[in-house]
Amino acid sequence: MEQPKFPNSLSQTTTTTTTTTNNPQRKKPPTPQELISHYKTQGLDQEQASIKVIEDLQSVLFRVIASNSKNKKDRLVGDTSKKIDVIKSRLAIVDLKLDTKPGYGETFALGVASGAALNGIGCVWPHVLKGIVQIWSAVRTATDPSSTGS
Repeated sequence: MEQPKFPNSLSQTTTTTTTTTNNPQRKKPPTPQELISHYKTQGLDQEQASIKVIEDLQSVLFRVIASNSKNKKDRLVGDTSKKIDVIKSRLAIVDLKLDTKPGYGETFALGVASGAALNGIGCVWPHVLKGIVQIWSAVRTATDPSSTGS
């Protein structure tokens, strides 16, 4: 049993797409004149065939635009997720660097350095304090009114 031919362009495009996918070379899309003559052979007059061709072209154009906008959104989401992954990995590296604890050698070295600093401050502190006291007494004697009364 043969199936009747439909004037629908969708059945036409499905048969042409299956044949083009099998061929390694792509066929050139039909021109508007060829499409009009195709619809005229199916029994449509000139005006109806032209309207049908315009409808088909508009639907194809809409599908192409819709698929391109989806691809752009997918790329945007893909780029955003890649950027988030990079930021996440960088934060993990920084977190690891901040969470690291010093080892035994580093702890011992810090203890020795802080002990030396405290010892140095302990040795220097009396000299600093003696200098401050001398400055204080010099200022006090210079501003004391009883010492300048001759």
